[in-house]
Amino acid sequence: EGRLEVLYQGRWGTVCDDGFDFHVATVACRQLGYTAAITWTHSATYGQGEGPIWLDNVQCAGSEGSLAECVHNGWGISDCHHGEDAGVVCSGQRLPGNSPQATNSGHLGEVMRLRAGTHAGEGRVEVLRHGQWGTVCDKQWDLAAASVVCRQLGYG
Repeated sequence: EGRLEVLYQGRWGTVCDDGFDFHVATVACRQLGYTAAITWTHSATYGQGEGPIWLDNVQCAGSEGSLAECVHNGWGISDCHHGEDAGVVCSGQRLPGNSPQATNSGHLGEVMRLRAGTHAGEGRVEVLRHGQWGTVCDKQWDLAAASVVCRQLGYG
C-alpha cells in the first residue's frame, strides 16, 4: 500500500486522483505484481509526492496490463496539485512468476516486464510498444543495461 508513482522520461511522478476508481487501482496493483486491489485512496492519504504529476483523469476498464494502456490526459498534462495524489492498497498475494512493471524513459511511455523467469526478479525482458509486447535484442546488452532495467522494475 502507498502513494502510486510512475516512472516516465527518467523521472518519478505521481498519479492524480481525478477520475481514479477501483478499475484504475486494479490495473495498478496488477502492474505491481499483485492479484487484486483492495481499495484506493485520494487526497494524498500517503503523503504528497514531489516532481511531476504524470497522469490525470486515468480511465481503465480493469483488464489493461498497465496504466499506460488506460485512457488519460496525456503524460504530464494535469490540472492537479500533489494534495490530490492517489494511492492504492493491493492484496498481499503476488502473482506467481510476475514482476513489477515500470514505465521507462521512452517518449511513448513504453512499459517493461520480466516474463518466464522461475523466481521474482528474473526472466526475459519485454517492452510494450504500440499495444504489442516484444522482446529486447541482446546485441550490445551488458550489465549496465541490465542494471537500468532492474532499477526501473523496482529491484534496486
